[in-house]
Amino acid sequence: MKVETLTPFRRGADAPLSGRKVLQIAPPVLAGGEERAALAVTAALVNAGARALVASEPGAFASELQAVGGLHIPFPVASKNPLGMTLNVRRLARIIEEEGVDLVHARSRVAAWVAVGACRKTKRPLITAVQGETSGASARSGFEAAVAEGDRVLAGSYFAAERAADIFPAALARLRIVRLGLDLAQLSPEGVGRARVAKAREAWGAAPHERIALAPSRLAPDRGQRVVIEAAAILKDRGMQDIRFVLAGEAAKPAFARELDALAANRGVKSIVTRTGATADRPAAFVAASVVVFAASEPEGIARTSIEAAGMGALVVASDVGAAREIVAAPPHDEPDARSGWLAPTGDAAALADAIEAALNLGASAREAIRARSRARIAEFYSLERMARDTLAVYAEALAR
Repeated sequence: MKVETLTPFRRGADAPLSGRKVLQIAPPVLAGGEERAALAVTAALVNAGARALVASEPGAFASELQAVGGLHIPFPVASKNPLGMTLNVRRLARIIEEEGVDLVHARSRVAAWVAVGACRKTKRPLITAVQGETSGASARSGFEAAVAEGDRVLAGSYFAAERAADIFPAALARLRIVRLGLDLAQLSPEGVGRARVAKAREAWGAAPHERIALAPSRLAPDRGQRVVIEAAAILKDRGMQDIRFVLAGEAAKPAFARELDALAANRGVKSIVTRTGATADRPAAFVAASVVVFAASEPEGIARTSIEAAGMGALVVASDVGAAREIVAAPPHDEPDARSGWLAPTGDAAALADAIEAALNLGASAREAIRARSRARIAEFYSLERMARDTLAVYAEALAR
Protein backbone atom coordinates (compact mmCIF):
# COMPACT_ATOMS: atom_id res chain seq x y z
CA MET A 1 0.00 0.00 0.00
CA LYS A 2 1.22 3.51 -0.76
CA VAL A 3 -0.09 7.03 -0.82
CA GLU A 4 -0.48 8.31 -4.35
CA THR A 5 1.39 11.47 -5.33
CA LEU A 6 -0.99 14.32 -4.74
CA THR A 7 -1.41 17.54 -6.72
CA PRO A 8 -3.29 20.66 -5.60
CA PHE A 9 -6.96 20.68 -6.53
CA ARG A 10 -8.17 23.41 -8.83
CA ARG A 11 -11.37 24.98 -10.08
CA GLY A 12 -12.74 24.92 -13.61
CA ALA A 13 -14.48 22.56 -15.99
CA ASP A 14 -11.49 20.19 -16.12
CA ALA A 15 -11.02 20.05 -12.33
CA PRO A 16 -11.71 16.57 -10.89
CA LEU A 17 -14.22 17.75 -8.26
CA SER A 18 -15.61 20.90 -9.88
CA GLY A 19 -19.39 20.81 -9.93
CA ARG A 20 -19.56 17.55 -7.97
CA LYS A 21 -21.80 17.11 -4.93
CA VAL A 22 -20.20 15.32 -2.00
CA LEU A 23 -22.12 14.28 1.12
CA GLN A 24 -20.24 13.58 4.35
CA ILE A 25 -22.07 11.83 7.18
CA ALA A 26 -20.52 13.14 10.40
CA PRO A 27 -20.93 11.61 13.86
CA PRO A 28 -22.02 13.73 16.84
CA VAL A 29 -19.76 16.64 17.76
CA LEU A 30 -18.21 14.76 20.69
CA ALA A 31 -17.08 11.82 18.55
CA GLY A 32 -13.30 12.19 18.65
CA GLY A 33 -12.67 15.13 16.38
CA GLU A 34 -14.35 13.84 13.22
CA GLU A 35 -16.46 16.99 13.07
CA ARG A 36 -13.23 19.04 12.75
CA ALA A 37 -12.13 16.85 9.87
CA ALA A 38 -15.53 17.22 8.21
CA LEU A 39 -15.25 21.01 8.45
CA ALA A 40 -11.77 21.05 6.93
CA VAL A 41 -12.81 18.78 4.07
CA THR A 42 -15.93 20.89 3.51
CA ALA A 43 -13.80 24.02 3.12
CA ALA A 44 -11.44 22.20 0.74
CA LEU A 45 -14.36 20.94 -1.36
CA VAL A 46 -15.83 24.43 -1.66
CA ASN A 47 -12.42 25.77 -2.64
CA ALA A 48 -12.20 23.06 -5.34
CA GLY A 49 -15.53 24.15 -6.83
CA ALA A 50 -17.59 21.29 -5.43
CA ARG A 51 -20.82 21.47 -3.48
CA ALA A 52 -20.25 20.18 0.07
CA LEU A 53 -23.09 18.71 2.09
CA VAL A 54 -22.84 17.28 5.61
CA ALA A 55 -25.51 15.16 7.27
CA SER A 56 -25.30 15.19 11.06
CA GLU A 57 -27.28 15.67 14.23
CA PRO A 58 -28.72 19.19 14.67
CA GLY A 59 -26.50 21.54 16.66
CA ALA A 60 -23.81 24.22 16.56
CA PHE A 61 -21.99 22.25 13.88
CA ALA A 62 -24.52 23.53 11.33
CA SER A 63 -23.53 27.18 11.74
CA GLU A 64 -19.83 26.31 11.47
CA LEU A 65 -20.51 24.43 8.25
CA GLN A 66 -22.38 27.35 6.78
CA ALA A 67 -19.47 29.66 7.65
CA VAL A 68 -17.09 27.62 5.45
CA GLY A 69 -19.58 27.30 2.59
CA GLY A 70 -21.13 23.91 3.37
CA LEU A 71 -24.77 22.86 3.54
CA HIS A 72 -26.01 21.10 6.66
CA ILE A 73 -28.67 18.39 6.48
CA PRO A 74 -30.18 17.29 9.81
CA PHE A 75 -29.89 13.53 10.09
CA PRO A 76 -30.14 11.13 13.09
CA VAL A 77 -26.59 9.80 12.70
CA ALA A 78 -26.24 8.64 16.31
CA SER A 79 -29.18 6.19 16.21
CA LYS A 80 -28.07 2.58 16.81
CA ASN A 81 -31.58 1.20 17.05
CA PRO A 82 -31.90 -1.52 14.33
CA LEU A 83 -35.28 -0.24 13.17
CA GLY A 84 -34.07 3.35 13.21
CA MET A 85 -30.96 2.43 11.21
CA THR A 86 -33.08 0.60 8.63
CA LEU A 87 -35.27 3.69 8.29
CA ASN A 88 -32.12 5.80 7.98
CA VAL A 89 -31.09 3.79 4.92
CA ARG A 90 -34.28 4.95 3.21
CA ARG A 91 -33.86 8.52 4.46
CA LEU A 92 -30.30 8.68 3.20
CA ALA A 93 -31.19 7.21 -0.19
CA ARG A 94 -33.88 9.86 -0.54
CA ILE A 95 -31.42 12.64 0.33
CA ILE A 96 -28.90 11.31 -2.19
CA GLU A 97 -31.50 11.30 -4.97
CA GLU A 98 -33.11 14.63 -4.12
CA GLU A 99 -29.80 16.49 -3.73
CA GLY A 100 -28.13 14.82 -6.70
CA VAL A 101 -25.23 13.60 -4.56
CA ASP A 102 -22.32 12.15 -6.53
CA LEU A 103 -20.36 10.59 -3.66
CA VAL A 104 -20.92 9.75 0.03
CA HIS A 105 -18.32 9.69 2.80
CA ALA A 106 -19.41 7.90 6.00
CA ARG A 107 -17.33 9.03 8.97
CA SER A 108 -18.42 6.52 11.60
CA ARG A 109 -19.26 2.84 11.89
CA VAL A 110 -23.00 3.47 12.29
CA ALA A 111 -22.96 5.86 9.35
CA ALA A 112 -21.09 3.28 7.26
CA TRP A 113 -23.76 0.62 7.80
CA VAL A 114 -26.51 3.05 6.77
CA ALA A 115 -24.52 4.42 3.83
CA VAL A 116 -23.70 0.97 2.44
CA GLY A 117 -27.40 0.24 2.05
CA ALA A 118 -28.26 3.68 0.68
CA CYS A 119 -25.38 3.78 -1.80
CA ARG A 120 -26.22 0.33 -3.11
CA LYS A 121 -29.78 1.46 -3.71
CA THR A 122 -28.72 4.64 -5.48
CA LYS A 123 -25.54 3.25 -7.13
CA ARG A 124 -23.29 5.99 -5.76
CA PRO A 125 -19.63 5.53 -4.75
CA LEU A 126 -18.99 5.35 -1.02
CA ILE A 127 -15.98 6.22 1.14
CA THR A 128 -15.73 4.51 4.53
CA ALA A 129 -13.01 4.41 7.16
CA VAL A 130 -11.59 1.85 9.56
CA GLN A 131 -11.82 3.46 12.97
CA GLY A 132 -8.69 4.43 14.89
CA GLU A 133 -6.08 1.70 14.87
CA THR A 134 -8.83 -0.98 14.70
CA SER A 135 -9.35 -3.63 17.38
CA GLY A 136 -7.35 -6.43 15.79
CA ALA A 137 -10.33 -8.79 16.01
CA SER A 138 -12.37 -10.08 13.10
CA ALA A 139 -15.70 -8.39 12.47
CA ARG A 140 -18.47 -10.27 14.26
CA SER A 141 -21.37 -8.87 12.23
CA GLY A 142 -22.31 -7.04 9.07
CA PHE A 143 -22.61 -3.92 11.20
CA GLU A 144 -18.92 -4.12 12.18
CA ALA A 145 -17.83 -5.11 8.67
CA ALA A 146 -19.55 -2.11 7.04
CA VAL A 147 -16.47 0.07 7.56
CA ALA A 148 -14.65 -2.03 4.94
CA GLU A 149 -17.45 -1.99 2.37
CA GLY A 150 -16.67 1.35 0.77
CA ASP A 151 -15.42 1.77 -2.78
CA ARG A 152 -12.43 3.31 -1.00
CA VAL A 153 -11.59 2.61 2.64
CA LEU A 154 -9.57 5.15 4.59
CA ALA A 155 -7.03 4.20 7.28
CA GLY A 156 -5.29 6.66 9.55
CA SER A 157 -1.86 5.01 9.38
CA TYR A 158 0.06 2.31 7.57
CA PHE A 159 -0.26 0.20 10.70
CA ALA A 160 -4.05 0.61 10.72
CA ALA A 161 -4.20 -0.23 7.00
CA GLU A 162 -2.15 -3.39 7.46
CA ARG A 163 -4.27 -4.52 10.37
CA ALA A 164 -7.46 -3.74 8.44
CA ALA A 165 -6.14 -5.78 5.51
CA ASP A 166 -5.68 -8.75 7.87
CA ILE A 167 -9.23 -8.40 9.18
CA PHE A 168 -10.82 -7.53 5.81
CA PRO A 169 -8.63 -9.16 3.11
CA ALA A 170 -11.09 -8.29 0.35
CA ALA A 171 -10.59 -4.58 1.10
CA LEU A 172 -6.82 -4.58 0.52
CA ALA A 173 -6.91 -3.00 -2.94
CA ARG A 174 -9.40 -0.37 -1.76
CA LEU A 175 -7.44 0.84 1.30
CA ARG A 176 -5.97 4.34 1.23
CA ILE A 177 -3.94 6.21 3.87
CA VAL A 178 -5.42 9.49 5.15
CA ARG A 179 -3.82 10.52 8.41
CA LEU A 180 -5.37 12.56 11.19
CA GLY A 181 -5.34 16.30 10.55
CA LEU A 182 -4.46 18.72 13.35
CA ASP A 183 -4.78 22.48 13.51
CA LEU A 184 -1.07 23.21 13.78
CA ALA A 185 -1.76 26.83 14.68
CA GLN A 186 -3.01 25.51 18.02
CA LEU A 187 0.21 23.53 18.52
CA SER A 188 2.71 26.38 18.63
CA PRO A 189 4.95 26.41 21.71
CA GLU A 190 5.55 30.12 21.10
CA GLY A 191 1.87 30.70 21.79
CA VAL A 192 2.06 29.23 25.30
CA GLY A 193 2.80 31.92 27.86
CA ARG A 194 4.78 31.53 31.06
CA ALA A 195 1.66 31.82 33.21
CA ARG A 196 0.11 28.75 31.58
CA VAL A 197 3.31 26.76 32.03
CA ALA A 198 3.55 27.81 35.67
CA LYS A 199 -0.08 26.82 36.25
CA ALA A 200 0.57 23.35 34.81
CA ARG A 201 3.61 22.82 37.02
CA GLU A 202 1.71 24.08 40.04
CA ALA A 203 -1.07 21.57 39.40
CA TRP A 204 1.53 18.79 39.43
CA GLY A 205 3.11 20.01 42.65
CA ALA A 206 6.45 20.34 40.88
CA ALA A 207 9.29 22.21 42.56
CA PRO A 208 11.10 24.85 40.45
CA HIS A 209 14.19 22.66 40.04
CA GLU A 210 12.33 19.46 39.06
CA ARG A 211 12.28 18.13 35.50
CA ILE A 212 8.95 16.57 34.49
CA ALA A 213 8.42 13.22 32.80
CA LEU A 214 4.76 13.51 31.80
CA ALA A 215 2.64 10.45 30.96
CA PRO A 216 -0.67 11.94 29.67
CA SER A 217 -2.89 8.90 29.19
CA ARG A 218 -6.05 7.46 30.66
CA LEU A 219 -5.14 5.29 33.64
CA ALA A 220 -5.68 1.72 32.46
CA PRO A 221 -3.59 -1.48 32.36
CA ASP A 222 -2.91 -1.19 28.63
CA ARG A 223 -1.70 2.44 28.83
CA GLY A 224 1.61 1.54 30.48
CA GLN A 225 1.54 3.41 33.79
CA ARG A 226 2.99 0.38 35.59
CA VAL A 227 5.97 0.41 33.22
CA VAL A 228 6.45 4.16 33.80
CA ILE A 229 6.61 3.58 37.57
CA GLU A 230 9.13 0.75 37.08
CA ALA A 231 11.22 3.04 34.87
CA ALA A 232 11.07 5.71 37.59
CA ALA A 233 12.45 3.19 40.08
CA ILE A 234 15.28 2.24 37.70
CA LEU A 235 16.27 5.87 37.17
CA LYS A 236 16.16 6.55 40.90
CA ASP A 237 18.48 3.59 41.49
CA ARG A 238 20.84 5.03 38.86
CA GLY A 239 21.07 8.20 40.89
CA MET A 240 19.23 10.55 38.56
CA GLN A 241 18.09 13.58 40.52
CA ASP A 242 15.36 16.18 40.29
CA ILE A 243 12.89 14.17 38.18
CA ARG A 244 9.16 14.03 38.84
CA PHE A 245 6.96 11.54 37.00
CA VAL A 246 3.42 12.81 36.41
CA LEU A 247 0.69 10.31 35.52
CA ALA A 248 -1.98 12.64 34.12
CA GLY A 249 -5.25 10.91 33.30
CA GLU A 250 -8.56 9.79 34.65
CA ALA A 251 -8.74 6.26 36.02
CA ALA A 252 -10.87 3.81 34.07
CA LYS A 253 -11.38 1.99 37.37
CA PRO A 254 -10.61 3.41 40.85
CA ALA A 255 -9.08 0.09 41.86
CA PHE A 256 -6.41 0.46 39.19
CA ALA A 257 -5.48 3.93 40.44
CA ARG A 258 -5.03 2.49 43.93
CA GLU A 259 -2.92 -0.29 42.44
CA LEU A 260 -0.62 2.29 40.84
CA ASP A 261 -0.26 4.13 44.14
CA ALA A 262 0.64 0.87 45.88
CA LEU A 263 3.18 -0.01 43.20
CA ALA A 264 4.84 3.42 43.51
CA ALA A 265 5.09 2.98 47.28
CA ASN A 266 6.42 -0.57 46.96
CA ARG A 267 9.11 0.49 44.45
CA GLY A 268 10.17 3.40 46.65
CA VAL A 269 9.21 6.16 44.21
CA LYS A 270 6.02 7.51 45.77
CA SER A 271 7.75 10.82 46.50
CA ILE A 272 8.62 11.40 42.83
CA VAL A 273 5.44 10.03 41.20
CA THR A 274 2.41 12.32 41.04
CA ARG A 275 -0.98 11.10 39.89
CA THR A 276 -3.39 13.77 38.62
CA GLY A 277 -6.49 14.06 36.48
CA ALA A 278 -6.36 14.66 32.76
CA THR A 279 -4.62 17.92 31.83
CA ALA A 280 -7.06 20.52 30.52
CA ASP A 281 -4.37 22.67 28.87
CA ARG A 282 -2.36 20.09 26.94
CA PRO A 283 -0.19 22.56 24.98
CA ALA A 284 0.99 24.14 28.24
CA ALA A 285 1.60 20.69 29.73
CA PHE A 286 3.76 19.68 26.76
CA VAL A 287 5.83 22.85 27.09
CA ALA A 288 6.16 22.40 30.85
CA ALA A 289 7.35 18.79 30.56
CA SER A 290 10.98 17.88 29.92
CA VAL A 291 9.89 14.61 28.30
CA VAL A 292 6.46 13.20 27.39
CA VAL A 293 6.02 9.44 27.75
CA PHE A 294 3.53 7.13 26.01
CA ALA A 295 4.17 3.61 27.32
CA ALA A 296 1.02 1.90 26.00
CA SER A 297 1.06 -1.81 25.28
CA GLU A 298 -1.80 -1.61 22.76
CA PRO A 299 -1.95 0.40 19.49
CA GLU A 300 -4.98 2.38 20.65
CA GLY A 301 -2.80 4.04 23.31
CA ILE A 302 -0.57 5.69 20.68
CA ALA A 303 -2.88 8.15 19.01
CA ARG A 304 -3.96 11.79 18.92
CA THR A 305 -2.29 12.96 22.15
CA SER A 306 1.11 11.63 21.08
CA ILE A 307 0.78 13.43 17.72
CA GLU A 308 -0.12 16.65 19.52
CA ALA A 309 2.88 16.30 21.84
CA ALA A 310 5.23 15.71 18.90
CA GLY A 311 3.64 18.62 17.06
CA MET A 312 4.43 20.88 20.02
CA GLY A 313 8.05 19.83 19.79
CA ALA A 314 7.98 17.88 23.04
CA LEU A 315 10.66 15.23 23.54
CA VAL A 316 8.46 12.17 23.00
CA VAL A 317 9.31 8.69 24.28
CA ALA A 318 6.82 6.08 23.08
CA SER A 319 6.35 2.33 23.05
CA ASP A 320 7.14 0.89 19.64
CA VAL A 321 3.56 -0.23 19.07
CA GLY A 322 0.90 0.60 16.52
CA ALA A 323 1.60 3.73 14.52
CA ALA A 324 4.26 5.05 16.91
CA ARG A 325 7.06 4.64 14.38
CA GLU A 326 5.07 6.75 11.91
CA ILE A 327 4.67 9.54 14.46
CA VAL A 328 8.20 9.37 15.90
CA ALA A 329 11.35 8.91 13.80
CA ALA A 330 13.88 6.86 15.77
CA PRO A 331 16.41 4.06 15.25
CA PRO A 332 16.30 1.27 14.24
CA HIS A 333 13.52 2.30 11.83
CA ASP A 334 15.19 5.61 10.91
CA GLU A 335 18.72 6.96 10.73
CA PRO A 336 20.11 8.46 13.96
CA ASP A 337 20.42 11.93 12.39
CA ALA A 338 16.68 11.83 11.55
CA ARG A 339 15.65 11.22 15.16
CA SER A 340 12.57 13.14 16.32
CA GLY A 341 11.98 11.14 19.51
CA TRP A 342 12.58 7.75 21.10
CA LEU A 343 10.90 4.34 20.75
CA ALA A 344 11.16 1.60 23.38
CA PRO A 345 10.04 -2.05 23.19
CA THR A 346 6.60 -2.52 24.68
CA GLY A 347 6.62 -3.37 28.38
CA ASP A 348 10.41 -3.01 28.72
CA ALA A 349 10.92 -0.75 31.76
CA ALA A 350 14.71 -0.73 31.42
CA ALA A 351 14.56 0.35 27.77
CA LEU A 352 11.98 3.00 28.67
CA ALA A 353 14.26 4.27 31.42
CA ASP A 354 17.19 4.38 28.97
CA ALA A 355 15.15 6.46 26.50
CA ILE A 356 13.93 8.88 29.19
CA GLU A 357 17.48 9.26 30.51
CA ALA A 358 18.82 9.91 27.00
CA ALA A 359 16.20 12.61 26.42
CA LEU A 360 16.86 14.30 29.75
CA ASN A 361 20.63 14.28 29.26
CA LEU A 362 20.63 15.98 25.86
CA GLY A 363 22.61 19.17 25.39
CA ALA A 364 20.74 22.31 24.44
CA SER A 365 21.60 22.20 20.72
CA ALA A 366 20.76 18.50 20.31
CA ARG A 367 17.52 18.98 22.20
CA GLU A 368 16.39 21.87 20.01
CA ALA A 369 17.33 19.97 16.83
CA ILE A 370 15.12 17.03 17.86
CA ARG A 371 12.28 19.37 18.78
CA ALA A 372 12.51 21.04 15.37
CA ARG A 373 12.53 17.70 13.52
CA SER A 374 9.54 16.53 15.55
CA ARG A 375 7.49 19.61 14.67
CA ALA A 376 8.49 19.40 11.02
CA ARG A 377 7.49 15.72 10.82
CA ILE A 378 4.05 16.38 12.27
CA ALA A 379 3.56 19.42 10.02
CA GLU A 380 4.39 17.29 6.98
CA PHE A 381 2.13 14.34 7.72
CA TYR A 382 -0.58 15.49 10.15
CA SER A 383 -1.71 18.97 9.11
CA LEU A 384 -5.36 19.72 8.40
CA GLU A 385 -4.32 20.80 4.91
CA ARG A 386 -2.60 17.47 4.21
CA MET A 387 -5.58 15.52 5.55
CA ALA A 388 -8.03 17.49 3.39
CA ARG A 389 -5.89 17.19 0.29
CA ASP A 390 -5.44 13.43 0.74
CA THR A 391 -9.18 13.01 1.33
CA LEU A 392 -10.08 14.94 -1.82
CA ALA A 393 -7.61 12.84 -3.80
CA VAL A 394 -9.48 9.70 -2.69
CA TYR A 395 -12.81 11.32 -3.63
CA ALA A 396 -11.49 12.13 -7.11
CA GLU A 397 -10.17 8.59 -7.54
CA ALA A 398 -13.50 7.03 -6.53
CA LEU A 399 -15.49 9.35 -8.81
CA ALA A 400 -13.17 8.67 -11.74
CA ARG A 401 -14.18 5.02 -11.58
